[in-house]
Amino acid sequence: KDRCKAIEKHLKKDVLLAQVKRAIKENLISADCEPTAVYEYVWGLLTETELGVALRNKIYELDEEAKKRPRLPAKKIKPQLPAVREPLDVMETARCQWDEQTLYELKYLLSKISYPHVRSRGQMKRLPKLEDENVEFPVRFIYTSDDIFESMVAIESQNFSAKTNVVGWNSCKLILKTPTLEHLAEKYRELRPDVRQMGVDESIYGSEWFGAERERTGTSLANTGYIPHLKNYAKTGVPNSLRPTLWGRILKSQPTIKDIHHYNDLKNQLMSTELITDFLVRFDVQETADNEEFFVFSDNLLEIMLIFFRDPSIRPLCSLLPSNLNLDLSAFESKGLHVTQSGVIPFYQVSILAAPFSFLFSANEDMYFMFRAMYARYFCRLGILSSKKDSIYYLARTFEDLLIAAHPDVFHHAVQIGAPPLRTVFPWIFTAFSGVLPVFEVLQLWDRVIAYDSLELIPALAAAIYVFRAQHVVLCERPEEVEELFKE
Repeated sequence: KDRCKAIEKHLKKDVLLAQVKRAIKENLISADCEPTAVYEYVWGLLTETELGVALRNKIYELDEEAKKRPRLPAKKIKPQLPAVREPLDVMETARCQWDEQTLYELKYLLSKISYPHVRSRGQMKRLPKLEDENVEFPVRFIYTSDDIFESMVAIESQNFSAKTNVVGWNSCKLILKTPTLEHLAEKYRELRPDVRQMGVDESIYGSEWFGAERERTGTSLANTGYIPHLKNYAKTGVPNSLRPTLWGRILKSQPTIKDIHHYNDLKNQLMSTELITDFLVRFDVQETADNEEFFVFSDNLLEIMLIFFRDPSIRPLCSLLPSNLNLDLSAFESKGLHVTQSGVIPFYQVSILAAPFSFLFSANEDMYFMFRAMYARYFCRLGILSSKKDSIYYLARTFEDLLIAAHPDVFHHAVQIGAPPLRTVFPWIFTAFSGVLPVFEVLQLWDRVIAYDSLELIPALAAAIYVFRAQHVVLCERPEEVEELFKE
């Protein structure tokens, strides 16, 4: 009831509702409609017209946002709660330390650079390519997945007492409320083996009809554009040909004319000026381009990544504010040292998160806005020290809890030989399996991430892969053997 009132209040201020009312009024005036058939006629307008579907999508989005907000007890005067970045003090302290460490690395890196911090490119007729100049190897990246992992395992639970001497096997010491195997089985019941899945069943001999049927159904749903129906469809996978359209509608990432102008403005900035951190982006793209699946897209990838770090709209779009965005960069800006305009500092493997989108789009603009939407909604959480749901710490703890529940003996053995399972799979989680699995398997995984609007499937898949190799893990006697086991 409270959610309905909040949605109604928000819609009254939205111009979309006024547009829908005007369209309905004009259609009713012009239509020869019996009074008893008005309800059916109006419902048809809401379900079949573009404005009607847009209104239903807006109501759905407002309802989803309302579900995520904490509910306060009903009182005449609701207390003003202070803005809290983290519900756990120990995690807040860890985030502050991470900010300081990142800022230190940034300052150290800048002190080692010999050329001007901002350089004019002159009158360039095209964007720079990787082969145009020698990529300068940095002393090191500002941070990598290993740095985040070490910061995570260094966080000590304040609930631990030396007197009780109770220490778990987990690398992540904080106890969070993570989903159980039973909860995941119920939540993701559409992924049961007895349910046909796109990406698997259509390739089985005699089941070609399944792929054709999914194409027809998906095309019909894409034309309507109602987000709940599209998400429900995507839970069992999306055909390759429909993925750009369906993802674009669900994430609302299809670029408008305004978006294209924004992209071109950023492209012009890139053509004229080089930022101090551009060489880091080039180096990271070069690393990604070494992957045989992505090397042909290196120039496209370089362009969108250089533009990404110039886009000031990234910060307000992020679903969870990254620690990097809170760094005090005023000291650099006051000296004319433009570090990054997006609020995201280039880190190692950021470009590999964007690389799979090269297989979906031929136009860089379309590729960019899809990546921006995915980063702001999901990927930004993979580099954040937080105890909140779908943050990297939450996902890492979820993996450990699932593996302990499924195979405690295997987990204990790995810890005993000095090869904690989380250290093995952490790079997979950090990149959402991009660069780990073949690209079309990555896209199939991301179908489900978008459909369920959750990153929980990533640690669940990591745990499943580890369990699949469990019988071989128990035979390993050294960390190097475990590492070699999972290299393939």
